[in-house]
Amino acid sequence: MSKSVEQLVQTLDKETEIYNDLLQLAKSKREVIKAQDIDKLEEMVSEEQGLVVSLFKLEEIREKVVDKIMRDEKIDFVDNVTQLAELLKLDDRHKILDAKNKLMVLIKTVNEETKFNGRLLEDKLELINFNISLLAQTGEDSGRYGKRAGNEENERKNLFDARV
Repeated sequence: MSKSVEQLVQTLDKETEIYNDLLQLAKSKREVIKAQDIDKLEEMVSEEQGLVVSLFKLEEIREKVVDKIMRDEKIDFVDNVTQLAELLKLDDRHKILDAKNKLMVLIKTVNEETKFNGRLLEDKLELINFNISLLAQTGEDSGRYGKRAGNEENERKNLFDARV
């Protein structure tokens, strides 16, 4: 295996490690969202951003390594790593495709977990907005007296009970 192919496999493996960290973070984030721990969620988002920056750096490295392999193998153009691997020796091809496939499975899993957390977060925000709306509606007339203060209070309770 050439040095450039080895570097490509190492880069793909490092990306896999980072996506694995993102997956663990996403799973932990689910519990934090359920607990509505905003401070911990902010910490996790910052950590996530750091991992994403690392992924961008690895992407740049991967592009440079792919370019080097293409120059070494005198390949004019490829759309992706899979096409590149298909043009290489059998041993190199298997190593690259194995590393790429592991990475792709993990990316899909992280994406699914992130989508689930997004929906969970939207649901929590809807519930918070609903509660705020209820509090705002019941607080509009509080502190004011009317001709039928006793009846208005009963009407408000009935309205509240009906919405629940």
